[in-house]
Amino acid sequence: MSAVRQPTVSVVIPVYNAMPYLEQTLASVARQSIGTDALEVVAVDDGSTDGSGDVLDAWAKEKPWRMKVIHQEASGGPSRPRNVGLDHATGRYVFFLDGDDCLGPEALERLVAMAERNGADTVLGKLVGVGRIIRPEVRQVFAKNVDRADKAAVYYTLMPFKLFRRAMLEEHGLRFPEHMRISEDQHFVARAYLHSTVISILADYDCYYLVRRGDNGNITLGGLDYPTMVAQAAEMVELVTGLTEPGAMRDRMVARHVKAELLRRFDRRFLAADAAERKELVDLAAPHAHAWITPGVLAELDVAERLRAHCLREGLIDELAAVVEWDVAGRPGKALLRDGRLYAPAPFPPVSSTAYEELCDITDAALGASPRRRLERVDWNGSVVELSGYAYLDQVDTDALRTEIVLRHSASKRETAVPAQLEASPHLTVSRGKETYDYGLAGFRASVDLASAADGRPLDPGVWEISLRCTAHGLTARGALGKALGPDVPQRTEQRVVTLPKADAPPEADGRPHTVSVGPKQVRFTVEIRPVPEPPSTLTRVKRKLGRAIRVAPGGTR
Repeated sequence: MSAVRQPTVSVVIPVYNAMPYLEQTLASVARQSIGTDALEVVAVDDGSTDGSGDVLDAWAKEKPWRMKVIHQEASGGPSRPRNVGLDHATGRYVFFLDGDDCLGPEALERLVAMAERNGADTVLGKLVGVGRIIRPEVRQVFAKNVDRADKAAVYYTLMPFKLFRRAMLEEHGLRFPEHMRISEDQHFVARAYLHSTVISILADYDCYYLVRRGDNGNITLGGLDYPTMVAQAAEMVELVTGLTEPGAMRDRMVARHVKAELLRRFDRRFLAADAAERKELVDLAAPHAHAWITPGVLAELDVAERLRAHCLREGLIDELAAVVEWDVAGRPGKALLRDGRLYAPAPFPPVSSTAYEELCDITDAALGASPRRRLERVDWNGSVVELSGYAYLDQVDTDALRTEIVLRHSASKRETAVPAQLEASPHLTVSRGKETYDYGLAGFRASVDLASAADGRPLDPGVWEISLRCTAHGLTARGALGKALGPDVPQRTEQRVVTLPKADAPPEADGRPHTVSVGPKQVRFTVEIRPVPEPPSTLTRVKRKLGRAIRVAPGGTR
């Protein structure tokens, strides 16, 4: 008798009153492209009263796969059933699937392939919300495939719907904390991240569908009182600081809990609270704000979060309310320019204070979002490429704007800049919705003469990447053009034959034809210049013909 093959993946499904979603969940596992021979399903019925347990038994009996069903008394949360499922799992990998969610048909096959290719202990698959919102910081994690991900970067998604190498989980004794009714997944996933040698991200396929139940029965959507939330965040901060060394990675991980659990409660709900409740919330949060928000953590917060943190640490309840009101209203007001730095128009602290400069500096954030830009037209005129569009620095008037086209040679890394002529763009102020800023001179037009753009000399052959550089009031930002193209710009490169001077020849010498391609190339916008091969001379042609004649003549050398 042949030995039973070890499953590639054990799919662990905690189930509590999951009907009618459970049928859809199980069907998504049954149609996995990895094949049922590679699968093991471990479903734990956590005291369901809606017939979910009977459905699991029926699937285990009728379907051609390995399926274990464990029935137990209700535990009150997903930790216990997940741990029981993990105890019964035998696959090389484990994937946790909730009983009301679904997998994409190729999810497990693709996740396992990425794990095998990279030797990954944890693989994150792209999450898709079905009636549920995926937070922007989580969506950003899945911006692209990553073979070896930064642990602090993936830390913004602590849900357990991932592929884990089971040997890693067992080596470190990783289990879900059963004293937590909610956020227990954070504790488990954080430890899995920190113990993983390699973490990979699969972002180019919709792996996991988070389904919002019509009865709002998803436990994670039920909310959590603030004291419990802060207490559980304190456990997470203690966990992170115990397993990491001081430094940037720890700061980014702690900042995630400061943002999500400590500061997020201070929103419209805080404004709606009475004076007594506001004081109670501030008194509860203040000690944690003091303990957790080090200078490194503070640097990870945006301006409104920094101001909240400062008010909490100082016990400034009225000032905190003013900051929250300003943030909720969309942070109105015009940024302040001072000594080459940009500051938010916050209602607190006073602009003359040292604290204002420390807390309200938004220079890096504004320049990181700059230049706001679009290339709207590309025209040809002999050896001249005409580029036009708009560009400006975020939250900075265009009265002192200077815009340049920067060309960078891909091989030599040499750069040359061509100044652009500014043009009126009164529509931008209105269309961007920033009434307090004057973007009226954001339009630009630039003529890039390929025959003289390199300090009066022709551009060298090769690929030149084109970007925009904007400078105003001591601030400078630069941005690529590959994805900033208007509808009138061709989405493919356009090619011309252009006569350009020879690099070392006098100006009056005859030029040489070059093939020039201009346009988007993946995420770049480029000019590619290639000399057209010169035809062979008469003597060279005669020699070639003579050589061919000798090779084919009787007795000739072949």
